Amino acid sequence: MSTITQIFALHFFNDGFLASIALFLPFISKDLGLSLTQVGFLGSIFSLVGILLALPIGTLSHRVGAMKILVWASLFYSLGFILTGFSTTYLVLVAAFFIASIGFGSFHTPAFAEVATLTPKQKKGRVMGDFTAFGEFGRVCLSAFIPYIIVSIGWRNTSFIYAFGAATIFIFFIFNHLKNGKPKVTVDPQLGNASFLEIIKNPKLVLVLSITFFDLLASSALFVFLPFLLIHKGISPSVLGAFTSAFFIGNLIGKMVLGRLTDLFTNTKVFIAAELLMAIFILLLAYTGSIIGIIVFSIILGSLTMGTVPIRTTMLSDHHNEKHSLSKAFALGSLVSSIATATAPLVLGFIADHFGIVNAFNATVVFALVAIVPAAVLLKQS
Repeated sequence: MSTITQIFALHFFNDGFLASIALFLPFISKDLGLSLTQVGFLGSIFSLVGILLALPIGTLSHRVGAMKILVWASLFYSLGFILTGFSTTYLVLVAAFFIASIGFGSFHTPAFAEVATLTPKQKKGRVMGDFTAFGEFGRVCLSAFIPYIIVSIGWRNTSFIYAFGAATIFIFFIFNHLKNGKPKVTVDPQLGNASFLEIIKNPKLVLVLSITFFDLLASSALFVFLPFLLIHKGISPSVLGAFTSAFFIGNLIGKMVLGRLTDLFTNTKVFIAAELLMAIFILLLAYTGSIIGIIVFSIILGSLTMGTVPIRTTMLSDHHNEKHSLSKAFALGSLVSSIATATAPLVLGFIADHFGIVNAFNATVVFALVAIVPAAVLLKQS
């Protein structure tokens, strides 16, 4: 099994487990009598730990190799699910989610850096698009039926099953590495000694990080607020699943299609076009009253919001300083991504509470247009 294939497989499970653990919360909340504030904090642990781990994981990945971190991350998923199953108090549950989030927060920085390192430049957009889509596929496959399983056997037993699955993955990949010998370290050990402060002095990298921040500020929380917009439009809550499924289908399509377009055209041109289209379709979704239109716009919007992931990763790969470790550049990207992802729901929630849900979507249009500015500057400098 090639290194790329292993990373794809691990991405499938990482994103699938991450999507799954969040679906335990309604059932755990009911049994343990948690408030929505407590539930919200549990959900925020993943972003908070991601912020804390972004830079250290970038350094560690360079020193020990990406695959070691990716494989050991699965052990933390398993421990997190085990402790979740045994949780009887809120503090134990916080510890369980914190342990699991160490695995989730350790994954994407070394994974993206390793895939970018192993992939020829002319195929990087397609491979990155497929890689991110594979994680999305894992979300669908591993989390789609979890509410039914929990209803049938309880959330504790379900958590133990997921813990067993994660432990099996860990054992399989550890055995595979022992069998095949020490994995090849793809990053030159002489590189990467520069500090993050030195790396951030690269003006093109700063532009890419700005693009990342405003793009995620515009897109990362759309899915969270989509049901509230649809209810505002008078759509029955019983059919919200159809619209969210349409959004997920768009995610898969967008990552694969936009990744391939990145190989055909420059990534900055594709990004600017995608961001303009995203702004247009956010407005169409916010103001249309047609159910058919909403479904179509949800699919298109889903493809544009998540489809920019492979574009941004190729930008980061293309514009980092070759004298420095790519894993450190991706660590900075992960830090900015985590901050934006944690900030977006707070900002949009505040706007929705004070100015209405439609204006929250209008705000995302502004953020998308702002993201185009550093992209245009980067295009001009390239």
